[in-house]
Formats: sequence, C-alpha cells, structure tokens
Amino acid sequence: MLWPAHGTAVRLASRHAEQIRKGFRKAFNADDIVGAWFQSHVGSTSTTTQQARDWAKATITPDKKVLLDSLKPLYADGWVLGTVAAQYMLKGLEKAPSAGVVNWDTWTPGNQAAAALIKPKNALQGLLDRRGIVIDGISQTKIDRIGTVLGDALASGITPSKVSILVDQVINDPQQALTIAQTEMSRAVSVASRNLYEDSGVTQVEWLVAEGCDDCQENADASPIGIDETFPTGDTEPPAHPNCMCSLAPYVDTSTLGE
Repeated sequence: MLWPAHGTAVRLASRHAEQIRKGFRKAFNADDIVGAWFQSHVGSTSTTTQQARDWAKATITPDKKVLLDSLKPLYADGWVLGTVAAQYMLKGLEKAPSAGVVNWDTWTPGNQAAAALIKPKNALQGLLDRRGIVIDGISQTKIDRIGTVLGDALASGITPSKVSILVDQVINDPQQALTIAQTEMSRAVSVASRNLYEDSGVTQVEWLVAEGCDDCQENADASPIGIDETFPTGDTEPPAHPNCMCSLAPYVDTSTLGE
C-alpha cells in the first residue's frame, strides 16, 4: 500500500525548513556568543571540548519564543495534511468522512491550517504543547556543536571574526533545519492520522515504510497491530527516528465490510 500524501509532506517540510532556519538565526547571535567566549577566556590558549560545551550550556540563552513560533505553523500544516490524508485512506469505509478528490501534487493546507490554530483540537493541541520539549532538545544539540567550535577555535588561535563565521554556520545549518522539519512534519501528520482513525472506529493500523530503514521495516513487518499498541521501536506512530517520513495506515479486513 502506498501512502498518497508522501510527496506533499516532503514538499511542506522543505518549505517549513526555511522558516525554522530563519528562527534559529533570530534566536542565536553568533557575534554575541563569540564576544562573550573570548572575553571570558582572555589569556587562555586551550580548553577541553567538554569545558567549552559546559560554558556554552551555561552562557548561551536562545530566544525560545522565536523557535516555538517557527514550529507552530508546521504542526498546523502537518495536522491538516494528516487529517485529510487519513480521510482519503478511509474512503472505502462507509463510516469514514469523505475527503473528496485530492490532487496531492498541488494540495496545500491554505486557510485550513490557520483556522485550526484558532481553536486547536486535542491532537493538534497536544502537538503544540510538546514544542517546548522539541525545542529544548534541538537547542541543546546546537549549543553543544557551538561549544565544540569555540573550544577548537581557541586551541587553533583562530580570530574572533573567523570564529563568528564558523558559529553562524552551526546556527544557520540548512541540513539540520530540514531534518527538524521532516521529522516534526512526519510526527504531526501521523498523530493527526491516528487521531482520525480512532474517531472512525479503526482498531488496527499498519506502518508504511517510506525509505529503507531496519527499525522502520521491523515496524512494517510487525503490522498490523492494535491501534492502542506500540510497534517494535516503542512508537505508536511515525517518526521512529530523525528524518523518518514513514506513515500510518488503517488496516481494514475487507472481508468484513458490509456485514
């Protein structure tokens, strides 16, 4: 079985990756970080990587609101996409809501996402509530990377201006932004889909693998499972790992339909 909206999810994630990257550039200031680092290490010529990371963790305070705001529209788009895609997957069930005809090559959430944010339903609200946890984890990873750069630069005798460029490359990393966007888009789509499956009375679901991955394939091989159960990776729905773009499908025993 192929999940119809995979290409749409990838396209939306790519668009949101740029917004996430801009959010990081607003949340972190490379010049301020480097200035504080060299000021606090006047006369020093070296430090351990762990000491540099500890300094970064204690000193660097990103603008968390900017980062939270960068995820909000992504979750809304993903939630709407997941809901519509689930309707499409359930179109063969008489009790399922109809999604009508969907052109996935051109489909975008549009005003649906904005409307969903005004009064979020439970699944979407749950996604919005977890943004802080996601941002804390992502920020710490970035801060650790910045600390490593600072420690290496001090040992190498690199000038502050050049160090600022290196730190900005960490802050403005397009690949990390895309990883975040794809992973969280997958999460939003899957949570919304699973929510609609439950509301529609689906009792079993299956894991659809998007790309080759041993863990995800193990989940697919274990399918179908009860909608309240967990897959071998311990997840109830994708993603199982960063960049996972797998999807959740309803498992329907067609022989019982119409009984």
